[in-house]
Amino acid sequence: MSKTAAHGLLVVAAHPDDETLGAGGTIRKHVEGGIPVDVHCMTGNESRNEELKAACSILGVRNLYLSERDDFAIDSSLQNEVIGAILKSHPKIVITHSGEDYNRNHVECSALVEQAVEWASHSTIFDNAHRVDKILHMEVNSLLPRPHLHVDTTGTHTFVLKALAQHKSQIAKANNYYAKLYDVRTRLRGVQAACERAEAFTISLPTHAGPFYPQNSVDLLL
Repeated sequence: MSKTAAHGLLVVAAHPDDETLGAGGTIRKHVEGGIPVDVHCMTGNESRNEELKAACSILGVRNLYLSERDDFAIDSSLQNEVIGAILKSHPKIVITHSGEDYNRNHVECSALVEQAVEWASHSTIFDNAHRVDKILHMEVNSLLPRPHLHVDTTGTHTFVLKALAQHKSQIAKANNYYAKLYDVRTRLRGVQAACERAEAFTISLPTHAGPFYPQNSVDLLL
């Protein structure tokens, strides 16, 4: 595995358009910095997946892992697909939903990803087990009350707008609610981060349940 691949990002989204609404500017910023970004979407159908492909192409996504779970519901039956995406992508960081979102499928996705990150790292189960460094939880429908991290997305905002426009079946709903929310939210986060536009995240670390991992300890903290 190359050094670049080992330092990439994997975005795990519940539905097509969540990847752009929650982390579109962050995706594009890392791509422009030479860091590969893969996206795994847990649900989809033919038309929504075509929109997702177009959006991810604009954002510069390297690998897009699609689903045809066309009821758009999230449950534990999807966990193995997330584990598979982690083992294929070998990301340093996984970005997914927040458990504080009001959308129950987003909350379920967040919990499922936490579990998938744990199991994908067990060398007792997988020969190619991979230990993710951290999980970032993004904002989609609900504001995070206390973000840990802001990413300056001022320079990539125009790409996000183009990517959002590809999600034609969703973006105009409720009088363009999602586009309006993204606009206001990124300006708010920009004020907090002393820049024009930003995306906010909370951070969680994988659990450490025993001697199961390919890298089980560090010599120094700093």
